[in-house]
Amino acid sequence: MTNKNINYKVLQQVVDEETYRTDTSILIAYDKNNEKYLFRALNSNYFIQDDNSENIRVLNHDDAEKLWINMPDKNVKSVTAAFPQKHGGIGIDTYTNLYDD
Repeated sequence: MTNKNINYKVLQQVVDEETYRTDTSILIAYDKNNEKYLFRALNSNYFIQDDNSENIRVLNHDDAEKLWINMPDKNVKSVTAAFPQKHGGIGIDTYTNLYDD
């Protein structure tokens, strides 16, 4: 699922006692020109990584979906797959990084 040509920095950061890691999360959208990457973590939270500042910022579902809509490149093309809890997609079209691809 992840495009091998997308080169985001591998970062890990603790926010509110939760560890967020880009290497174990699902990249759902990105803006390569601005070096911003939107991820869904294994705990189903969303965060944006900014390569310029090497910062991870956790987003609520609504803000993450708005950002996903406006990002130029989608790694996960379906809103249901990108936001399964909000759109009832669990078990339908939900991608996890546990698949071998």
